[in-house]
Amino acid sequence: MAAYRALREKTCPKRAKMVILLRICDNRGTMADKKNKKNSKKKWEFPVGITKMSQEEADAEVSRFMKALEGQLKDVPEAEIERGTKKIQAFMNGKMNWSELFNFTPDMLFQMAEFGFTQFKVGRYEDAERVFKVLTVLDWSNAYYHSVMGSILQKQKRYGEAIAEYSQAIELDQNDIVSYTNRGEIFLQHGLAEEAVEDFKSAVELDPEGEDRFANRARKLIQQMESASNLEKGAKKGEGE
Repeated sequence: MAAYRALREKTCPKRAKMVILLRICDNRGTMADKKNKKNSKKKWEFPVGITKMSQEEADAEVSRFMKALEGQLKDVPEAEIERGTKKIQAFMNGKMNWSELFNFTPDMLFQMAEFGFTQFKVGRYEDAERVFKVLTVLDWSNAYYHSVMGSILQKQKRYGEAIAEYSQAIELDQNDIVSYTNRGEIFLQHGLAEEAVEDFKSAVELDPEGEDRFANRARKLIQQMESASNLEKGAKKGEGE
């Protein structure tokens, strides 16, 4: 299959890959909605297209698949097949991500991220989400992609998903001030004061010079929480007297 992809790349310009991936991601939701409407009467049945077959039928199916694959690869040089095999092995062993497997260059990923972030800045959150959803798949270990994805989800008030993305970003980069601050705000918004303070303090500790705007926001939020706490204590003390 790797060799087949290699052949396809010869006829598919690299920049077209970005469009293809975005369209795939965009169409998944539409396709799922159509299927759900058709199967609305069978809400709890989830057919996956697998038909029960005997061992003989399964062997015959595998044989047909292998013959078809050999037909596709017959004109591919052996050396190219060998390179494809090694790439797939590296991917399966966790030594290569999707972007490397499909030959996405750093410049291509940067352009995708830049485009997605522009959509985010102008308020096109669904468009931005599609782009960064693809990027997090192509390079799961990139903390920035997860952090921006968290911001996109937070803007859409999908707080649980946003926390998951921020947490992944922090796991990958423990110096991610933006994710600490934004996750802390979600915690604070939902009454989880202890968790919020912990995140805000982490952000502040990473910016001892007070130069980062997200860390400075965390400082202000800590001060506001302390002021609110002191007022509450004062009120209770007054009631006691």
